[in-house]
Amino acid sequence: MTTSAVKLTVIVERLLKPAVEQLLTKAGVTGWSVFPGGGCGSHGLHRAEAAQLVREFAIVKIEAVLRDRDTAESIARTLTTQYLANQPGIVWLSPVEVWRAGKF
Repeated sequence: MTTSAVKLTVIVERLLKPAVEQLLTKAGVTGWSVFPGGGCGSHGLHRAEAAQLVREFAIVKIEAVLRDRDTAESIARTLTTQYLANQPGIVWLSPVEVWRAGKF
């Protein structure tokens, strides 16, 4: 049996990773995953393989699954208004179904 939840996805430069993780912790999120990334957006091309030259500007994708949508929206709002106002990055929420509800 599955349980409805929401997945918070954040794509930012690595230099913002500690701030995102601190925000997640402060909101009571107990786990998330971090993936290396690259791509192209309004701030230009970020090559995954070339980003290692300047580690702080490498792109990372951070994902967390929360059972409380209000908390996910609050985190997304804080990220977009306080951290991403002048920095490249994107945040989105997706509905998901989780199998191990006790983990969230």
